[in-house]
Amino acid sequence: MNTNINKSMRSEKGFTLVELAIVMVIIGLLIGGVLKGQEMIANAQLNATVANIKGVDAATSTFRDMYDAMPGDMVNATTRIPGCAAPCADGNGNSTLETAPLVAAPNAEATNFFRHLGGSGLLSGFDVLALNNTYLQMKIPNTQVVPGTQVAAALGNAAAGTVRSGTWLGLVATGATGNAIALTPLQAGRIDRKMDDGNAERGSVIGSGSAAACATGAGVYVENQSAIGCALAIRIQG
Repeated sequence: MNTNINKSMRSEKGFTLVELAIVMVIIGLLIGGVLKGQEMIANAQLNATVANIKGVDAATSTFRDMYDAMPGDMVNATTRIPGCAAPCADGNGNSTLETAPLVAAPNAEATNFFRHLGGSGLLSGFDVLALNNTYLQMKIPNTQVVPGTQVAAALGNAAAGTVRSGTWLGLVATGATGNAIALTPLQAGRIDRKMDDGNAERGSVIGSGSAAACATGAGVYVENQSAIGCALAIRIQG
């Protein structure tokens, strides 16, 4: 009887401490690998978004050299641009987009900005949104860029009189509007630092969002907040 009990106890022997330690190390390596992979993907998406914005800037410069006009504003676009067919339409030719950046409802010239660029063949390699082929989808998930012309007015977190006029791209959430928040403060801050000075209230990259969810009154992005709370306005064309 005692022999059977001993055999039963030996057959129910569990993991040793060494075996458990090895399993824990393997699990830790797997978790670390997953987290590192996610970090690398997020970093690649952010870098690709910055590169695409710079690509839009370069394409706009080329368009202006080719046609002596601003995309979206070009008065005879349907006659001169080979790929400008409906819903692509003419602008009024006054060298502005007739809509400010980061507004809820961009006007027709803003919606034709990428149609003119795309029709001219200058956006090869970009993914154009299915939504009326209007705005460009960026590599950061659920983000797009919406153009506008800035005049003497406040923009995002920057006060009136501190923002340079010119053509700006709003980096906002995908959808029909042009001012929806799309980024975490960490993403916004990293893009700002890559393209400008890292301050949400000045320069060629401006943050937009509340002090608690995006950037403080001193222009510091609250990067310890993980929730989406920012949009960005990015100046192109010098």
